[in-house]
Parts: sequence; structure tokens; C-alpha cells
Amino acid sequence: MAQPTVIAGTKLLILVGDGNSPEIFAQPCGLTTAGIDFKASTNTTLIPDCNDPELPAWEAKDVNGLSATVTGTGVMAVESFDIWNDWFQSAEAKNLHIKLDNANLGYWSGQFILSDLKYSGTRGEKVTIDVTIDNTGAVPWVPAS
Repeated sequence: MAQPTVIAGTKLLILVGDGNSPEIFAQPCGLTTAGIDFKASTNTTLIPDCNDPELPAWEAKDVNGLSATVTGTGVMAVESFDIWNDWFQSAEAKNLHIKLDNANLGYWSGQFILSDLKYSGTRGEKVTIDVTIDNTGAVPWVPAS
């Protein structure tokens, strides 16, 4: 039996571009979870049975659009406060690389907006951060070189 090659959860990286030329991508400090969720919006058409239109019609689905949502949660690191706050306040898109940090794999790349920024505090615990980042266009996969 062969074991699969797996990647540690800390190796899914949300790398935010600094907007400079050349652009430098870095992961803001403090995130303890990261995720990327791909969705396809669809249109549905009912296709009736020609021989017996009384039968339930089958739904045919066509992809109308694709989207990607990046999420992250963790502790609110003071070192990263300005990155998140400035990005949200600017209401502008930033370049992101969402990387599977493995020599054989690459990353997804695209422009994203910080659509949800939430700070939470509970007595006896540290302040936490929760971010939702939505694509503004295509998010292609860039293979490792």
C-alpha cells in the first residue's frame, strides 16, 4: 500500500502583493487558517421528454460564471494590522497568490478585493481576525517552474 503525498495545513499560503514594481508577495502575520473556495454559477433549463411530456423533466445546467473566495482566520497580529486595514479602507483590488507551498505545485493568481474584515475579542483571549477576499476577475493556476 502506497501512502499519498500530503501537504501540511500551514503550507496553504495567502500571499498579498505590495503593489510595487517588481511586486513582492508576502503572507500577513497571524493567520492560522487559510482557504480558497471555487464556485461555478449555473443556469438551469428544463428538458422535457419528447415522447412523454408528463414525465418529470431533467434539468440541464450550463456554467454561467466562475468565482473564487479566499478566507483566513487567526490572531490579530499588530505587525499586519496596517495591511488589512489599509486594504479594506482603500476599497481597491490587490494581487494575490494563493500558494500550495510544495516544490511540485504552483499557485493561483489574480486580483482580489477584501470584502469582509472582522475583528473579535473575548475576555481572557486574544483579539482575532477573520477575512474574506473575493476575486475581481480570472484566477488562473500557475504551475511550478
